[in-house]
Amino acid sequence: MLLRVRPAVGIAFLTAIAVALTSPSPAPAQDKDKDKDKDKELVKQAKDTALANLKKAGLEKPTVMETNNFIIVGSVSAEKAKALGEVLEKTTTLTRKTLKYDEKEVSWKGKLTVYFVPDNAEYKSLMRRAFQQPPEGAFADLRAEPPFIVDPAEVTGKATDADLYAITAARVSGEHLKARGTGAQTIPDWLRDGFGRVTAMRAEGTTSKRYVAYKSQAKAALTKGARPPALADVWSDAKSANGEVLATSFAEYLAYGPGASKFQMFLDGLKPSENIAMPTVQQGLDAAGWKEKDLPALDLAWRRWISAGK
Repeated sequence: MLLRVRPAVGIAFLTAIAVALTSPSPAPAQDKDKDKDKDKELVKQAKDTALANLKKAGLEKPTVMETNNFIIVGSVSAEKAKALGEVLEKTTTLTRKTLKYDEKEVSWKGKLTVYFVPDNAEYKSLMRRAFQQPPEGAFADLRAEPPFIVDPAEVTGKATDADLYAITAARVSGEHLKARGTGAQTIPDWLRDGFGRVTAMRAEGTTSKRYVAYKSQAKAALTKGARPPALADVWSDAKSANGEVLATSFAEYLAYGPGASKFQMFLDGLKPSENIAMPTVQQGLDAAGWKEKDLPALDLAWRRWISAGK
């Protein structure tokens, strides 16, 4: 049977449909609620996983501290965990700004669990019993659910708590660099660690004792040894007494110094392609416009920048 609609009723009916189609949908608010619920679920999962792992290592009553971006766990006091969290957040803010992260862009899923374990015996137990890994320095798995990093918080010589926090913040900053964009870049260790170290120091302040001491060490490295350092020394497999400070210096030159305008191009050049499965540092430099023939000029500019203390 054909349903006939009187004109007045038809107009009202069509008007109701138009209003329904143009009225704001409550979906965004619902989506936000769902996102919040999902975030809470991820945080709970991360905390539960961390507590279970620490229990395997014999830590029955660990500290668990949550910040905007991290879940810090370990056998340190709540005050120290809070202090570490503040350093991590401050360094992360500068890291994301330097790497030009979008507001909604993330490096890993959910909050990063940071196992801060300055006690050597507890660190070894955690690595062996919870992660079935040899206790050989920091260990991270950012693709895990939940993502995590284990930091033994070790440093040669007498270290302050602030020194240990800076080391952890530097490693996390370096992991942000590796995860930037697609996370497919072939980021060498010297760049990851050098960028992380200098970013943690700059987040602390360019007038801080740590940053000022580093700049002095970099300048002194220019005159140490049988010959002046060269750029190739930075990414050489050969270890040297000045290798760490030189890597930090060149990473700073690229990310914060005269090379900053080309830094993203350099990182893009480190992404694998169909033709290049494992890009080299030189291929990254090529992408930024520093061809092999330009290396002597870049080397000289970098060393002059170090000497100037900029």
